[in-house]
Amino acid sequence: MRINSGILGRRNFEVPKDGLRPTMEQAREAVFSSLAAKIPGARVLDLFAGSGSLGLEAWSRGAASVTAVEQVSKHWKILQGNFQSLEGDPDLGSWQAVQADVYEFLKRGVGPFDLIFADPPYIEADLPKLLELVGGALAPGGLLVFEMRSRGAYSLPADWNLIKEKVYGGTRMLFLEQIK
Repeated sequence: MRINSGILGRRNFEVPKDGLRPTMEQAREAVFSSLAAKIPGARVLDLFAGSGSLGLEAWSRGAASVTAVEQVSKHWKILQGNFQSLEGDPDLGSWQAVQADVYEFLKRGVGPFDLIFADPPYIEADLPKLLELVGGALAPGGLLVFEMRSRGAYSLPADWNLIKEKVYGGTRMLFLEQIK
């Protein structure tokens, strides 16, 4: 796969051969085009990071920092290797690859982050559980982008607002803000 745009645009990164469903290039391009003004200088959290496609794209487009969280050891090693192989440009922000369960990581009281991406395995997607924990990590005015199966149903708690919803093939992207 490759990074679409920014400092690292057109650079390739590794994706595990099995057990991973990275965000499609077309969907990533559309999401990041709609977030163009929010990325530069942002503190970004990439949950269920896999190979890091969303975090790497944000990093390339000027995020001040990217924290990518992945539990699966072989995916985390590839994730960390992707960031290491692409670092070096002085205009890139900082990065951190954390090997941890996303829910346990969020319980640590991390943040605040301006932009949070969550792309859980579709069969494990638990939006209510994630929203319960992620709110404390989101900076005021921050945004959560949640990726799920396009045909899946969902509901939001009263303290979350759907800003936008986009469908790209079999993928649905929810752009959410917390109401405080």
